[in-house]
Amino acid sequence: MKSLRERLEPQLAELNRQLAPLRARFEALQPREQLIVAVGGVVALLAVIYLGLWQPFVLARAHRAEELESARTLASRIEQIGALAQAVHPAGGAPLVGPEVSLLSAVDQASKDGILGKPLSRINPDGENQVRVWIDDVPFDAVLRWMDDLQTRYAVRIDNVAIERRPAPGVVSVRLSLKRGS
Repeated sequence: MKSLRERLEPQLAELNRQLAPLRARFEALQPREQLIVAVGGVVALLAVIYLGLWQPFVLARAHRAEELESARTLASRIEQIGALAQAVHPAGGAPLVGPEVSLLSAVDQASKDGILGKPLSRINPDGENQVRVWIDDVPFDAVLRWMDDLQTRYAVRIDNVAIERRPAPGVVSVRLSLKRGS
């Protein structure tokens, strides 16, 4: 296996051959002129290093610091808004439909809020405290949002759920048994 020096010798020889005319011109200069050219070369090299490497690094770092400060400001603002929302609506806040409204009315109102995007296929009361609901061919994520809405806004508890996948992607048919939450 060749050493690094053996592999680089042809390239170094070619570089020396190409630089020979420049070296000859440099050596033909007066010592004072050689000093000026050498100092100018060092200054040019330092300028390239500063402008090509250091300054972009510093600018990128300053940009990241600004982005971090912006993110911290946004997080602080979100925390303030969250605290304000908690103060206005404490955790587990009162449902929008109180216990004086029947369970059937609460479920009907929730279905008309537009979350499902379509009316319930069938709704049957099962005693005073339970309702059975059928929803056909509805997006699965809409069903999940609607069930969450039932629990948080209407104080309705999901007692039983059966979900059947439909041929279309993301579409399901659902049977629910709902009770008034306690």
